[in-house]
Amino acid sequence: MSVIRYDLNNCIGCKNCVTVCPMDVFRFDENEMKSVIAYPENCQSCGQCFVGCKGRSLEISFVQASYALAAARAATFDAATPAAVKEATLAQPEKSAEEAAAAAAEGSGSGSWSGSK
Repeated sequence: MSVIRYDLNNCIGCKNCVTVCPMDVFRFDENEMKSVIAYPENCQSCGQCFVGCKGRSLEISFVQASYALAAARAATFDAATPAAVKEATLAQPEKSAEEAAAAAAEGSGSGSWSGSK
């Protein structure tokens, strides 16, 4: 569970968490006039409930939120497969050792840091 009820007494019954949560983690208790964390297992640590909580009655577990952020970042990258690396390498024009050395020498003065400057 990543969404945590910090203090139920701080809940002012604004229903923001119920409204903004894309995973339907919250339900509103009409008798108590407070939101209830009904389905914590659905929480994806997006933080929308935390940001929208006017009464500051919610917290997000830092570890879970960090994991969710790392997973979201990882989803934007493709895994390098041996076939993809080989294809990318073969797509490069071949250079002789002399051409590669000349290109490297030209690149050393182009503003790249070499450690000796």
